[in-house]
Amino acid sequence: MQVSLSGTNSSALDRIGLNLRCQRCSLETPEELIFCLRCGSGLAPRSGYDLTIDDFAYGPDRDAIQMMKATGILPYLVKHLALADFENRLCSKLSSDGRKITYPSQLDELLRHSANLFSLDVLPELFVIDFGQPTAFTFGSENQAYVVIDASAVTLLSNPELTALISHELGHIKSGHMLYHTLAELLGGGISFSASYLGLSILSLPVRLALLSWHRQSEVTADRAGLLAVNDIGVIKSFMNKLALRASGGLASRSSYDIENEKVGTLESISELLRTHPAYVNRFRLVKEFWGNEQFLTARKKIELRLGVIRALIPVCRFCGASKPVSELFCPNCGRCQT
Repeated sequence: MQVSLSGTNSSALDRIGLNLRCQRCSLETPEELIFCLRCGSGLAPRSGYDLTIDDFAYGPDRDAIQMMKATGILPYLVKHLALADFENRLCSKLSSDGRKITYPSQLDELLRHSANLFSLDVLPELFVIDFGQPTAFTFGSENQAYVVIDASAVTLLSNPELTALISHELGHIKSGHMLYHTLAELLGGGISFSASYLGLSILSLPVRLALLSWHRQSEVTADRAGLLAVNDIGVIKSFMNKLALRASGGLASRSSYDIENEKVGTLESISELLRTHPAYVNRFRLVKEFWGNEQFLTARKKIELRLGVIRALIPVCRFCGASKPVSELFCPNCGRCQT
């Protein structure tokens, strides 16, 4: 399935050659690319329908991070650990071993599409690197975020599944998870750097467990973001099926494995306490609870309304390609409504 960028008629825009001037760096970029080609700033108009954290956040995720902030755990870690140095090392690794995704490419198109859905102010930088397992993570800040995808995930997943994966990571960015995720990933060994490098080995077990517990809750929020982007629980199921099979070493039969019918054993539940991510079986169960409930439907409605507003504000008819005043909701040439 080829995902459209913003619901506009891109062929009509190509014919018209409409460019928008970036308010940050003044570069003119084709409107259908949504984000500036030079600095990554968003070009789409802002509206009251922009998606917010509260539209899709998992309650325990928000509660846990507020609790850790209130107890002083997170402020202490952020203040005393050399995260900037660590992130610089990670950026160096990406520069030497990774491949930066740029326009024009299919992954760049999927990234722009998802970043637009979540109303990000700045397009993250996307890298593909070979970690040997189909995974992805994000780090940095909201104004300078990095999304990293393992090369095997690109070949393993379909376009809709890659959209879910990328949107999952953008859900972390939208939720402001990146800084604290770096800490929790280091504690859980999710990034191939030693936790002792940052002095995390001195943290007490309760602090470690609290941070890892929050990380698992935050994954549920990000899974919800992936579901909102693809709007199809079947895509999420096939996506998690593939990742669960690969994580198990492919021991389960591909013809019989069904994540929806699997159970988590007692030992796996206990071992999950020391992991950054919930078991895929639990992740799918929780995201399926979000599918079709009131919060999901409200968020999807906001997405559709926002895309409608953007279409209406484009000075090109999305049906016939004729020029039209921004103030006109109906095309003066063909008479069709733009929302």
